[in-house]
Amino acid sequence: MSWRIVHASSNSPGYSVLEEEIERPDLDDRHYRVIELDNGLRAVLIQDSSADKAAACLTVAVGAMQDPPDMQGLAHFCEHMITKGSKQFPEENEFMSYVLSNGGARNAVTGPAHMYYWFSIGTSHLTGGLARLAGCFKDPLFKKTLTSREIYAVDSEYKRNFQKDPRRALQVHKTLLVPGHPYSQFSTGNFESITQAARTLQEEGRLLDNGDGEEGDGGAQYCAGRMTLAVLGKESLDELTNLVVPMFSPILNRGLDPRPIIKGPFWGPSQTGRIICVKTIKDYYSFVLMFAIPDQAPLYKTQPARVLAHFLGHEGPGSVCAYLKKKGWLVSISAHESSQNRSVPTFTVDGVLTKEGYLHYFEVVTAIFNYISLMRSSPLELYHFEELNAISSLDFRFREKAQPHSYTNTLAYNLSAPRPPEHLLSGSVVVREWDEAAIRGILDLLRPELACITLEAREHPEMIMSEAKWETERWYGAQYCVKRIDDSFMQKLQAPNKNAELHLPKRNPFIPENLLVEKKDPAKAPTCIRRTDSSALWYKADDQFWVPKGEVRVEIRSPIAYGTPRHAVLTRLLSDLVEDALSEIAYDAELAGLTYSVSSARSGLVISVGGYSDKLPLLLRMVFETLKDINIDPERLKVIAEQVKLEYDNFYLGQPSSVAETFASYFLTQTVWTPGDKVAELPYIVAADVQSHKEELLSKTFTEMLVVGSIAEQHAVEIAETVDGIFSARAAITSELIRERALIIPENANVVLRKTHAHPGEANSSLFYSCQFGFANNSSLRRTLYLITHTIREPCFTQLRTQEQLGYVVSATTWTVGSALGLGIRVQSTRAPWVIEERVEAFLKDFRNVLASMDEETFKGKKDGLVVKLLEKPKNLREEASRFWGVIRLGHYEFTRREADAAAIRSLTLEEVLRTYDTLIVPSGMRAARKKFSMQLVSQQMTDTPPVNHDVVLVTDDLESEFKASLGCYPAVLPVFSETSRVRAML
Repeated sequence: MSWRIVHASSNSPGYSVLEEEIERPDLDDRHYRVIELDNGLRAVLIQDSSADKAAACLTVAVGAMQDPPDMQGLAHFCEHMITKGSKQFPEENEFMSYVLSNGGARNAVTGPAHMYYWFSIGTSHLTGGLARLAGCFKDPLFKKTLTSREIYAVDSEYKRNFQKDPRRALQVHKTLLVPGHPYSQFSTGNFESITQAARTLQEEGRLLDNGDGEEGDGGAQYCAGRMTLAVLGKESLDELTNLVVPMFSPILNRGLDPRPIIKGPFWGPSQTGRIICVKTIKDYYSFVLMFAIPDQAPLYKTQPARVLAHFLGHEGPGSVCAYLKKKGWLVSISAHESSQNRSVPTFTVDGVLTKEGYLHYFEVVTAIFNYISLMRSSPLELYHFEELNAISSLDFRFREKAQPHSYTNTLAYNLSAPRPPEHLLSGSVVVREWDEAAIRGILDLLRPELACITLEAREHPEMIMSEAKWETERWYGAQYCVKRIDDSFMQKLQAPNKNAELHLPKRNPFIPENLLVEKKDPAKAPTCIRRTDSSALWYKADDQFWVPKGEVRVEIRSPIAYGTPRHAVLTRLLSDLVEDALSEIAYDAELAGLTYSVSSARSGLVISVGGYSDKLPLLLRMVFETLKDINIDPERLKVIAEQVKLEYDNFYLGQPSSVAETFASYFLTQTVWTPGDKVAELPYIVAADVQSHKEELLSKTFTEMLVVGSIAEQHAVEIAETVDGIFSARAAITSELIRERALIIPENANVVLRKTHAHPGEANSSLFYSCQFGFANNSSLRRTLYLITHTIREPCFTQLRTQEQLGYVVSATTWTVGSALGLGIRVQSTRAPWVIEERVEAFLKDFRNVLASMDEETFKGKKDGLVVKLLEKPKNLREEASRFWGVIRLGHYEFTRREADAAAIRSLTLEEVLRTYDTLIVPSGMRAARKKFSMQLVSQQMTDTPPVNHDVVLVTDDLESEFKASLGCYPAVLPVFSETSRVRAML
């Protein structure tokens, strides 16, 4: 590795440039440069001349593990504070406002060993975004006046996560590490832990108010030598360099360890060889086997832990997954090594169990150790490496572009990894070398006496944890108990494998060979190239990504798919059973870069297949023949039905903000079956019912297909003919098929749907507040709504979350329900939802004045920012296919709608926006014709009594069906080019 030094000049600090060429994917047309500033900050600059979004991410190689023991959550608190204004940009929400106004987004994340600060933005505004990002670390204000408020913001985030099972289980694991290990701490923080931390910082002068321009210390752990930066823009590499060097060079290098890694053990003999049971909030059964292993980051060429994960997470014939599924004990399994926290390197095998599998956890764990024993005693044939190398090399060679903010996040982290910068892009992707000794070295650590086994379930039978003492974790209140693996169980786990059903994977027949790509002239949208009475095929060749891949989407529409709750459940069970039947036989295809999914929808079945074009038809035929020929196994139905029931039941225990929005959507949809409606049907369904439902569902259909990518037109037609030929269904007529329609809230109505959250331990309530605009095909209303939503998003967040501290979850969005559009505002809070609604309405009234006083330049900036978002192009073939498929499934077939909306938004006037705002949003507006509806989901812990409001139409559970029946419907979404659509749009 060699660097070229660029000495400081009168107008620029010094820096160094990496001279080695960065290894890139074959189709990557971007240019890269790695530089290191004199303060130790290292950056990768990416010039993408075709970019329509710029982005940057700065990572700091320090995180929650550096929290002092008496200030747990301090790193997270500092993450909040450091973006709340700098000397150059003192307004506390200026960074977010600038980014959102210019078509972007920003966020920050605190991990155990890294902190991430990123933004994306319209390409012409990258300079301003970088200046604001750099200011956070050069001269942050850390205003004392914001301290209390941000402590409450962190506390709200903690309360949002309080009922999340993954958080609760993780904190139990951390609690049971070697006492005093930094990873064992409470990383999120809350009011209790951070209040003392902030007070101590102020007393010691380490949290200074720079509001008057004083020099201050924004956090002792922020050091330029620990920072890595990734910047992507349209500018040349020299221009990007000239932006980054002067902006980020002033960040202090405090002389700290640039990559702090904690070397002490996180587990000792007393932390391994034991079983931990954790009680969950939601109803499910899962297991985790975790082992301590050496740090894998330096082993990027051989990746021995990744190789082991390939074997233990395999789902094909002979795998532990296939064996346990046949027993009816397993739903899913995965194996992986921790990659980002180098102080706590672990190898994990985890999975979801059936209830019967949980009761047989002993046999489940034994089967996993049997497979590990099999690996120890078996030769590891070279073809396993050859396949991993071939698949990973193809993955890298034909890697497509990702969203800019995601890409810069990845590269900023990669730049801090212990590998040469020239392997910045490829290092973690390609398995380059075969090191059997290293593989067997880790394999030797996967022993039961070195394992920590966790079982998660809502209820744990006494037989599993007899004589164990239940304890309560301090921060999240999760109940858990611990016991040693007894001698007899240990001996069976240590015994050599005698399970003849287990064997190592055979050769993979799905690895692609033909990688040729035929280049085509660009086209804006797919065209319908084949139509029959029972099917339609939309097609577009790849004309911009040039990858040897294709994407196929198929929707099989059936009149009976969603006719009643029973039909809906039968369709769901069928789709899940088909996926289950495919999991073993099609797993090799997934390993080789192909993907598939079979899911149910109100319209019928939706099937997606994608990946390398060479083998895609083989997988596609396999999927459809499995659907056609499947014989429903009563034992697998029992397993699948159990999982579906758990999903339906657990819906009501979800995050209040998500549950409230879903309830709101149900309320405004003409025909919908709730999880409660559907779960009631499950006890009355047997295998023969699903089998007969499949035959009936596939007997009369209309199939819509989309084929995009490196697939010849004739081959696309052959795919459609194959699908038609496999099913040979009668054609369903249009009037038989479900078309989603939204209910119309009456003008000047103030409708409130009020329900209670199902879990007594959930402290948060939630409000989903909406103003219905109208029919989705009404282009004028749609475009005005988009602009209002774009303009109101940041002020809504700033006022309700930052200023008023109403809750951690606050957002404004364009809300689509069936064929209707509207403005939606969601707030999750420990405060009463009727109080939150009052604050939302006060904000909407006040924002009217903000809108009215907006100058022309600011208004134009808002429009420009929205246009940037609308005109953002798909970054890869799958994104393009998903965008086209969304248009097809919605049913309007206006593939260039985004471009048309962007062009029309440019000419919208502030007067037009104000007129719509006054009519459809402002409470008690003079010209109001607004259709307001809110969903108030109330915590069982709420003690406040809702006020009596005679202007409100209050709908409760017992009145919901009757009230919905009294409402009219918007038209269904129809193709924009039909005469009917034009008439409907005028209504």
